[in-house]
Amino acid sequence: MHRIIASASLGFNHLWQDLGLDSRVELRELMTDCFPSLVALNVNNMRWKKFFYRQRCLHSEGELVCRSPSCDDCCEWAHCFAPEV
Repeated sequence: MHRIIASASLGFNHLWQDLGLDSRVELRELMTDCFPSLVALNVNNMRWKKFFYRQRCLHSEGELVCRSPSCDDCCEWAHCFAPEV
């Protein structure tokens, strides 16, 4: 199941949509059944893709070592989306 979740996490929609589920509630039930320890870590019921990213970026002291991806707010937006000359 972890490979299915990981693959779906690369999609462009909400994870529940990328998995073909009907709602976030169904995704939470799936996650609770398959990955109860992850659900326990997600105490704020954060959206799962964001939660996975933040978990990956947590330093051992609990400090985030990378920013959440948000292209619209990124100071390097022009480097990625600038028209080619």
